[in-house]
Amino acid sequence: MAEDDEIVLSFNESLLRKSDVDLLGGPCWINDNLIGFCFEYFEREQFNHSADRLALLCPSTVQFIKFAASEDLVLALEPLNLPTKEFVFLPVNDNSCTSRAGGSHWSLLVFVRSKEEFQHYDSGASNNSVVAKALMDRLQPFLQASKRRSKFVEMDCPRQRNGYDCGMYVICVAEHLCRQLCECYNVSLMDVITEASVQQKRQQILKMIFDMADQSHRFS
Repeated sequence: MAEDDEIVLSFNESLLRKSDVDLLGGPCWINDNLIGFCFEYFEREQFNHSADRLALLCPSTVQFIKFAASEDLVLALEPLNLPTKEFVFLPVNDNSCTSRAGGSHWSLLVFVRSKEEFQHYDSGASNNSVVAKALMDRLQPFLQASKRRSKFVEMDCPRQRNGYDCGMYVICVAEHLCRQLCECYNVSLMDVITEASVQQKRQQILKMIFDMADQSHRFS
């Protein structure tokens, strides 16, 4: 870690450093820390009115689910109360290493209990399907979801036109789906999320981080 890589924002379980925040300036690949922060913000702040229905898991938890022993998963996932959640959001990464962050592509897997579906949204044309299906198999017992009835569904998803915006599409799609599922926001995902809106979201998140950091400093 660089000596000048100072902490910009500490938000509950999320810690963002300058090197994380700089990625939002683009064109850069969004890392685990930024996705984790956005998911935590959605669950704790933006959609906290539906916190009893939603679970948005951070990337490190999802990576743990992929590789941990079943007995370890029981202890780790029990506090999340996943069997009580109507919607569970998981950022999926193709990283096959258990010891460090990495990978080259992000997608989004959403469990919708009422439909017994694992819905996969991939801005890279199903590049992560194999990884997402394996994650579904690992997670099913801890959701108390029927392995026999549960379905894996590839969903229509806006396509990225570059090699670095997959993480931003995960953030944008997750936010839009939370609005649809919890606020009856009846607008098509394909109509709302565009290349331009994804770039705009980068700047919105950047501004939000600095506003939150400024507020935290003023009240500390």
